[in-house]
Amino acid sequence: MNTFRCVIATMLLAMASSVANAQCTGSTIVADACTKVTDLLNYATPQFSTALAGGSATMGQGGTLAGLGHVAVSVRATAVVGAMPKFNGTAFNTGGAVPTSFSSENVPVPMLTADAAIGIYRGISLGVTHVGGVDALVSATYLPNVNGGDMKMTVTGSNMKFGYGVRVGILEESLLAPGVAISFIQRDLPTFSISGASNVAAAGANAPGTFALNDFTLQTSAIRLTASKSFLIFALNAGIGQDTYKGSSNLRVTVTPAVGGAQAGAGSTSMSMTRTNMFVGTQINLFLFKIVGELGQVTGGSTPALKNNFGAAADKSRNYASVGVRFAL
Repeated sequence: MNTFRCVIATMLLAMASSVANAQCTGSTIVADACTKVTDLLNYATPQFSTALAGGSATMGQGGTLAGLGHVAVSVRATAVVGAMPKFNGTAFNTGGAVPTSFSSENVPVPMLTADAAIGIYRGISLGVTHVGGVDALVSATYLPNVNGGDMKMTVTGSNMKFGYGVRVGILEESLLAPGVAISFIQRDLPTFSISGASNVAAAGANAPGTFALNDFTLQTSAIRLTASKSFLIFALNAGIGQDTYKGSSNLRVTVTPAVGGAQAGAGSTSMSMTRTNMFVGTQINLFLFKIVGELGQVTGGSTPALKNNFGAAADKSRNYASVGVRFAL
């Protein structure tokens, strides 16, 4: 149970964006708490941003729809092959920021989203295909309120956040031609706040403390070049593109040393990170819907240098997998 809580705590802490090292106002006593919380964010949040961005704009679909009257809706679950540091039970050093080697547990980092593509313009006829078609893209992500024991996440306002984008066709898929398109879509999380505590006994330079990340926002934008081709009961698709993660939050920490009263610190964090995203997929065509799966990898980008060690670099390449269902009219 303790291991499960550690994983949940770090997952809640990480659901935002890659953030820069925060500069907290306050005494030296709070410096270590501020650095540790920020390092945890920098290490873990690229994994959650990848899970939110995913692969295809609409799962398994490389080209545009055939103009007005055509709609495709997909629901997908994406999981990144991740590693979550164990945060609970970590003491804060009251003499200033010191490096700590955190143990990590390999866990899938999940995200559930719904996407829709709406045909706007079929494009110009070019023999066996059409070029220049346009689809409107819509995305929806639901984020619940969560109480993970020592951690609590509270959504500000609506638990649902919508994202929007557009897809422009290079080739419309036909009997002879594959579907090829370029797309842009932005997927966001609802604004939320996270609060938590490190409940350890105060002894010497080690102290317990609390932290809060308020008004946390996360935006991901994805540019994709995709291609797909159907072969009766199955289809193949592939894509490559670029992801950008942007986030910001207000940070507050409180540390209670063995001697003296509680000391508070406050600051803010913000950063953007850009990564390359490549993926391949397949689908099974059933009568009313299609079952789709994708495998992908993100590489590149950079995060601030971490003072603490989590066993791997924050900008390590990460693999992910998505499975979903697509309906089309």
